[in-house]
Amino acid sequence: MSSSSTVTSTTVNGRQVISGLSSGIDVDSMVKATLSAEKWKLNKLKQQQQLTEWRQTAYRSIISDIQSFTTKYFDLTSSSSLLSTKNLQKFTVNSTNSSAVTASAGTTAAVGSHKLTVSQLATATSRTSSNPLSKNVQGTEAADFSSVAGKSFVLTLDGTAKTVTLDSGVTDIDSLQTALDDAVGAGKVAVTTDSSSGALVISAVDDSGVQAISLSAPSGSTSSALSALGFGTGAILSNRLSTSDTLATIAGQLNTELTFNSDGQVALTINGVDFTFDQSATLGEVISEVNQSSAGATLKFDALSGKLTLTASSTGAGNTLAISETDSNFLMAFLDQSTAGQDAKLTLDGQALTRSTNTVTVDGVTYTLKDTTNEAVTIGVEQDIDGIYDSIKSFVEDYNTLIDTINSKISEEYDSDYAPLTDDQKDEMSDDEIEKWETKAKVGVLRNDSLLQNFVTNMRTALMESVSGVSTSLSAIGITTSTYSEKGKLHIDEETLRSAIQNNPDGVTSLFTQQSSSYSGTTIVRTLSSSQRQTRYQEEGLAYRLYDILQDNISTIRDSSGNKGLMLLKAGTENDTSATNNSYSTLLDKYSDQIDAEQDRLDDEEERLYTKYTAMETYLNQLSAQFSALSSFSSSS
Repeated sequence: MSSSSTVTSTTVNGRQVISGLSSGIDVDSMVKATLSAEKWKLNKLKQQQQLTEWRQTAYRSIISDIQSFTTKYFDLTSSSSLLSTKNLQKFTVNSTNSSAVTASAGTTAAVGSHKLTVSQLATATSRTSSNPLSKNVQGTEAADFSSVAGKSFVLTLDGTAKTVTLDSGVTDIDSLQTALDDAVGAGKVAVTTDSSSGALVISAVDDSGVQAISLSAPSGSTSSALSALGFGTGAILSNRLSTSDTLATIAGQLNTELTFNSDGQVALTINGVDFTFDQSATLGEVISEVNQSSAGATLKFDALSGKLTLTASSTGAGNTLAISETDSNFLMAFLDQSTAGQDAKLTLDGQALTRSTNTVTVDGVTYTLKDTTNEAVTIGVEQDIDGIYDSIKSFVEDYNTLIDTINSKISEEYDSDYAPLTDDQKDEMSDDEIEKWETKAKVGVLRNDSLLQNFVTNMRTALMESVSGVSTSLSAIGITTSTYSEKGKLHIDEETLRSAIQNNPDGVTSLFTQQSSSYSGTTIVRTLSSSQRQTRYQEEGLAYRLYDILQDNISTIRDSSGNKGLMLLKAGTENDTSATNNSYSTLLDKYSDQIDAEQDRLDDEEERLYTKYTAMETYLNQLSAQFSALSSFSSSS
C-alpha cells in the first residue's frame, strides 16, 4: 500500500484502487459492510453444502452397519449365516471311545445312537529304506593309539554330548571301548575296525535304543583326538544324513552308494510327474520339490530312524504310488522297501463296510477312524439346542441394534437454531465451542428420511408375514414384536424357542432358510422383475427375504435397470464406484459450482464498489487540487 496525505492506494483482486480520505468516507468499511450484507446467499449455500455432507456421512455410517450385519448373517461363507441350514441344523456328537473313533453330524443327520467297531484302518502305500541310510561312524585309516594320550573328542548320542578324554591307558580298541563305556554307559556303542582299511567303526549296540551317533572335536584349546584315531579328512563323523548336504556329498555316506545318470542327475517319475535333480541339489531341496508338486505323495526324512519315506497322499488298497527311475539308483539307495496300502474295515450298526479312507460318512454322520477297537464304540447324535438357540439369539440382538440405530436417526428432532456455522461465526468462536455447536447441529439431519423408513418397514413386514409351505412362524417359535413405540424390536420367549428347536427342528430351519422353488439362489434377486420378486418373496424363508431387502439397498451388483442398491445410489460407500457416483455427491458438486459462482459475483461486486469509490476520490482530489491552486493564485494577487 502507498499513500499521500489525502489518498491511499489499495490492491483489490489484483488491481490497485484509491480509498483515500478526500471524501472523508471510510471506503474499506463501506465496501466491507456492503459485501457483508450481500454474503447471505453465499453463506446459505455453504450451510446447505455442510448439511449435505453431514447427511452423507450419517448415511454412510448406517450403510456400514448394514454391511456388517449382512456379512455376518447373510453371507453363505459366514459361520453364522442364516442362509445356511448347517447353522440351524446343529448336532452334538459323543463317542464312548474318542481315541478310536470321533464323529461329527451334518445337516442331514438325525438324532439317534450308532454302534461301530473298527477291525482295520486305511493306510497309504509307501516306500522307505529297509535299513538306516547312512553308514556307521567310520575313520579313513587305522588309529595311532601311541599319540592319543591327553587328547579328547566329543561323542554325541541322540543329542546328548559327552566329552571323552583319553589317558595313557588307551592303547587299543578294547581300552578305547572301556573309555567310551565310562563316558556314556556300557552297552550303548561298540567299537570295531573295518576289515579292509583297519579304520575304527563306531556303531550302536543292537537293542540298545541308541539311534544317532556323531563325533566332533572338543571346543576351546583342548587337543583333538580325532586325527590320531584315524578320523581325518573324508571320515564319516555321523551315522545320520543331513538334509542340508548335497546329493554329491551324501552319495559316499550311504550304505548303498548313490549313482547318477550320464548327465550327473537323478531322474524320477512319481505318479506321472517327472523330477530331475542335479548332484548339487540338497536332500532338503529334493524333499521340498516333491512335496510341493502335484505328484500326490509326500517325502519325509526321519532323523531318528535315519530313513527316508515316500508316502502316497491317498489311503486305501490299490496302486496309489507308481514310481520309476531312469539310469540312476535313488530308489534303490533310498526307497528299496515297499508297503502296500490297505482299506479301512468297520462294522456300523451291524453292517460291514470297507472304505479307502478313515473318514466315513453315512446318513449325515461323518466318522473319523483313529484306531482299531476290541468292542463296539457308541456314537450318540443329539440336537444342539444351545448352539441353535444362541445363533438365533445373536441374530435377534444384532437386528434390534441395527433397527434401533436407524430408528433413532429418523426420529431425531432437528433444531434449526443450530444451523451450520458460517466462516465469520467460526472466526469468533473457539475450537471447543465450534465442536459443541456442530455436535448439536448434526442431530436430526436424517429425520423422517423416507428411504430409511421404508427399509425398516420392509424388514419388519418380511419377518412377520407367513412363508409358503412352512407350518410355523416367527411368533409361533417365540419371537415377537412388542408395542408400536419400539418400532419393530424383536423379543424372544426362551422357553418357547427352545421347545420349537427341540420338537420342530425342520420347521425352524425351513422358516429361515427355505429357498424359492421358482427363483432360488442369492445374486439372482438383482435380475428379477417385480412380479418375479413377489413370487420369490412368498416362497422363500425369512433369511432370504431379509437378504433380498438388504440387497435392494446396499448391493454393489447392478439390477436389471443398471442400478446399484438404493442407499448406495443416494449416499455411496467406500471402495466402490458409488463413492463418488451418488445423489449426495452430485448435490455437493452442484453446491460447489454455485458457491464458486457466488464468490465470483461477490468479487466482481467488491471490485465495482472500489472502482466507484476510486473514481469519486480521484474526482474530489482533483477538485481539491484546483481549489488549492485558485486559493494560492488569489493570495499572491
